[in-house]
Amino acid sequence: MDERRQRYWDLLDFSVGHGLEVGPLHRAMVTRAEGDVSYVDVTDRDRLVEHYSTDPSVPADAIPEIDFWLIDEGGATRTLVEATAAGAPFDWVMASHVIEHVPNIIGWLDELAQIVVDGGRLVLAVPDRRYEFDVHRPASTVGQMLQAHYAEDQRPAVAAVYDHFSSAVHYDPTGVWEGRLPTFEDRIHTFEQARDMVARTLAGEYVDSHVWLFTPESFVHQLHELRQAGLSGWVVEKINPTLLHNLEFQVVLRRLPRAGDATADVPDEVLPLTTRPTWLADHVAAPEPDADTAALQRRVERLEARLARKNDALRRLRRRVRRQARKLARFRDQADATAGATIGERARARVRALRNGR
Repeated sequence: MDERRQRYWDLLDFSVGHGLEVGPLHRAMVTRAEGDVSYVDVTDRDRLVEHYSTDPSVPADAIPEIDFWLIDEGGATRTLVEATAAGAPFDWVMASHVIEHVPNIIGWLDELAQIVVDGGRLVLAVPDRRYEFDVHRPASTVGQMLQAHYAEDQRPAVAAVYDHFSSAVHYDPTGVWEGRLPTFEDRIHTFEQARDMVARTLAGEYVDSHVWLFTPESFVHQLHELRQAGLSGWVVEKINPTLLHNLEFQVVLRRLPRAGDATADVPDEVLPLTTRPTWLADHVAAPEPDADTAALQRRVERLEARLARKNDALRRLRRRVRRQARKLARFRDQADATAGATIGERARARVRALRNGR
């Protein structure tokens, strides 16, 4: 298991329970050998292999068989609820770099809430817009999420498509972290390409784009507001910030009980820390540290991240020890019962022998 996958396994033990991974492509976070997992994607494996046949970054033999398809054999599009009905409910769902693509984020979270058990987990790998090709784009807002939801968007909206293709830039993660931001000269697509994508969207084509842009703090803020508004049955249970020179952060959401009030206060909910809009906080320049201080800060961040992973691994090992202790106790009870039965049978045989004069 590589270091990235290990970080997500430290968040949740995917070997426990019945799970679903959304859009694994060639880098499934959970393999069938590791857990009871099903996969859902836009289409089946054969069509995925065909679609990515010219993309050298996607090895076809690493794409797993897909259990549930959002587009059926007849070309009709189904919801997650409809597509995964045969496997639901699930104890957990894993989605890596998916949430930023969905046209209607409120609707998508609601569909996932419908197919998991109460208390089920949704584990997300989310790109941090400050450290990847979206660095030029403005932050998403809850208002935009509401607009997409009430418009019942099933494809990325024109605004998202244009912003995605007109603003995406080539970037160096280390340089971005150190404040060396790409310029307009680093754009990936031309203006003509962005305009063409808008035309294709207006013609009814599904043009894949980054629709939503997050930072760890903005994600917490927005999920909290959606829950308070009664538009989400999820609560942020844990969030790990973006590691130094990385571009994604980790989130664990917990499905609130269906019978309860989803808008009520949740004692262990992770809450926003900022007292002003996150987009404003992003643009307030901090004092530039000297080289020694900056190096020390990076070392502290790395050590804190390692400590958090070790603590999570320790908690996971403790859970496993408790499970093994319970299994051992059951085995001992069964062994004692079997031994007792054997002694009883021998005694009865001795009595029968005595009665027969032997």
